[in-house]
Amino acid sequence: MKYIAVLLNGPICGDSRVIREIRTMSKVANVDLFYINGEDSDAVIFNQKVRLFSFSKPNTFYTKLVKHTCFYNEFMFFVKEVISKSVRYDYIWANDMPNLKPALKIKNVIGAKVIYDSHEIYIETLNQFFPDNAKWYKKVLYQMALYVMIKLGSVSEKKMAKSVDLFITVNHSLKRYFENRFNKNDIKVVMNCPEMVSVEQSFDFREKYNLPLNSKIAIFQGRLNKGRALMELVESFQYVEDNIYLVVLGSGMLQSSMKELTEELNLSKKIIFIDEVPSKDLLTYTKGADFGINLQSNINLSKYLASPNKLFEYTQVGIPTIGSNVPENKMVIEKYDLGLLVENNPQAIAEAVNIMSKCNIQKYKENCSKAVLEYNWENQEKVILNIITG
Repeated sequence: MKYIAVLLNGPICGDSRVIREIRTMSKVANVDLFYINGEDSDAVIFNQKVRLFSFSKPNTFYTKLVKHTCFYNEFMFFVKEVISKSVRYDYIWANDMPNLKPALKIKNVIGAKVIYDSHEIYIETLNQFFPDNAKWYKKVLYQMALYVMIKLGSVSEKKMAKSVDLFITVNHSLKRYFENRFNKNDIKVVMNCPEMVSVEQSFDFREKYNLPLNSKIAIFQGRLNKGRALMELVESFQYVEDNIYLVVLGSGMLQSSMKELTEELNLSKKIIFIDEVPSKDLLTYTKGADFGINLQSNINLSKYLASPNKLFEYTQVGIPTIGSNVPENKMVIEKYDLGLLVENNPQAIAEAVNIMSKCNIQKYKENCSKAVLEYNWENQEKVILNIITG
């Protein structure tokens, strides 16, 4: 049986893509996960063929300097940790660019093949890590750091990509981008689709929050970070009809700003904030809504070309989507008529919400049931299984 070391520069809890991938790998291989900030409860996520090795990332002046310059060296300590296990790994699975250099270093030592799973155009996401409202010298320092990170990172990734044995990404738009950038023609696609499960129960938002029985409920679920038109979404609810409510399910750096704006606009009775729920319960909450929100701001090319999990999660439970008019949303939503495409301004979002609240939801449920037959994890995992067993 083959052995796989998976490198992840963050917690595993809540990372649905990596959880699904490891569960798939463990059907045919032994898997060791090396990751950051683990919890005791992580052990119940996987079967006995998966071993977990969690670490706390060093927090010194040097590590902070590396993080904001040569960031691709930030997780080089994984090299020592993986090699210390004295396992002859067949594959090193590097999740995103920060894990690529340590994966290639391990390859040079033990001879394993490296699989680069690029979830996004990482270089393009670097601007998301700096505040938008910095002033004076801080703004100049941030701009300088971002410039250095992009320049060094671009050169480094292009060089490292030549040594990758297999390249995977999350959708066909990113596949085309990476094939052009790295002059590759064999990149595989593994989309972020949920498993085909029957979600029998749905969370009753109306009873829990004392909402009218004839009310309509929109839901946004996911990380509350930049690039998702979240402030525009909050602002749009000034213009929606009185019987429509918004559930914001998740946490992140923009949560406090969203709550402040909700208070300022006197929307506290129309917008409900719920912190993250366990992944096993997520679709139950999703199914309790009438339709889902999936907005993406064009703050960088990676966001523009992304296909977030939530689009497929909404489809899985049979609710339509209001999505930004970006390539992957457009392809999926129009292919099966799964909802409405909008521009990211409050008035357009509000108009779409009002229209959707009056639509024939049953039609969308039937369309979702067709789309799920294509966009499910059982179809996506075949790519991984073919790689490992091939």
